[in-house]
Amino acid sequence: MAARGHVQDPNDRRLRPIYDYLDNGNNKMAIQQADRLLKKHKDLHCAKVLKAIGLQRTGKQDEAFALAQEVTSLEPTDDNSLQALTILYREMHRPELVAKLYEVAVRKVPSSEDYHSHLFMAYARVGEYKKMQQAGMALYKIVPKNPYYFWSVMSLVMQAISAQDEKLSQTMFLPLAERMVEKMVKEEKIEAEAEVQLYYMILERLGKYVEALEVVQGQLGEKLTSERHSRENKCMAMYQRLERWPECNGMSLKVLLKNPDDWQFYISYFDSLFHLIDQAWAPPEEGEHSAEGDVHCAVAQAISFVEERLAAEDGKESRPLRGPYLARLELIGRLRDRGCPEELQLGDPLEHMFQYFLKFGDKPCCITDLKIFLDLLSPDQHVQFINRLTETVPLTETSSEEGLALPGDTRALQRHLCVAQLARSLGLHHALDPAGKLALIRQLKAHYPPRPAVR
Repeated sequence: MAARGHVQDPNDRRLRPIYDYLDNGNNKMAIQQADRLLKKHKDLHCAKVLKAIGLQRTGKQDEAFALAQEVTSLEPTDDNSLQALTILYREMHRPELVAKLYEVAVRKVPSSEDYHSHLFMAYARVGEYKKMQQAGMALYKIVPKNPYYFWSVMSLVMQAISAQDEKLSQTMFLPLAERMVEKMVKEEKIEAEAEVQLYYMILERLGKYVEALEVVQGQLGEKLTSERHSRENKCMAMYQRLERWPECNGMSLKVLLKNPDDWQFYISYFDSLFHLIDQAWAPPEEGEHSAEGDVHCAVAQAISFVEERLAAEDGKESRPLRGPYLARLELIGRLRDRGCPEELQLGDPLEHMFQYFLKFGDKPCCITDLKIFLDLLSPDQHVQFINRLTETVPLTETSSEEGLALPGDTRALQRHLCVAQLARSLGLHHALDPAGKLALIRQLKAHYPPRPAVR
């Protein structure tokens, strides 16, 4: 059990057998061992609690609870009893009793860092956000560490999120949290990435998008390193909130030039491109296009950009990235929705999707990748598309009763599965008559027989 590591001499030797029995699931022996120990040491509170855990696990909840309450009424402050009671109350699904337990412990031992942190966590489990805030600040006063201070800040944010009155969140909880973080910023005490993340979250919820952008772009933003493109993602979110489309486009360009497989930046690139086109935006005659560098603001530039990424992938000896090929289909769809004749410059969607299947059809992602672009096919192309895909699936001869050719390996199996799901998505299965549907069922059962039950 978790508490064993904290048992201290001289009770370590006495309590160890009970812990061992409980760990091994031998609850009856744990109860008997606890009874024997209590005959010799009646005031050993932890032994009573361990007996209660054994009773709880043997279905004697009432006896266990009565014994636990007996110990709790004595207001124990030894670490062994507190941790054992915590385990028991959690197993009883009574986390609120853990909080009361540590409230007493903190009152009796106000200088204990461990008891204060346990109290904070106990409040967190029951969603007592205001008490969490108070416990966090009390802990920070005892041990002035950044995490404890920001526990209190986070508690304010949680009060704002859970508050039924949105006005109260915007006028009290979030501004107070903002001031608390600003105090640490001014004193240059911000240490961890999580603290910057929390500051960003507060500013975003307050609608202070300019300030949030400044945080990410400033010195604090250098701490945002745990996720790939974390800083760029947050900048992009703020640019979009502020409708600063040139910066959105410029940042997307920079990221895609470094990583042409980052799909979310293709989406922001196309979104910002068409916003700029609709606004008839033009770059300045001198200087940078935007704070993020060059900006594309014409369909021809987007087509050239995508084709350059495709050319780079086609020229690779290793397996190409999926992003540029999907970006071409995405651009075709957007140009078609807007009625732009430049769509024709990008070629036939059916051919592009067929070539995509040849490159990536043996990957599970191929199904979901192509599904979102099936609307680019006209109804009279559906059967043609599926037939072309089917012809590329390598099947081997078999002597089964159905006389079916089956996939020879896992890659062929994945390609066959992809074709079957795309055919279903196009409605080809639904269009079959009853006899055709029954034949399809028999074929699929032959291709994918159920696994035998494990006995």
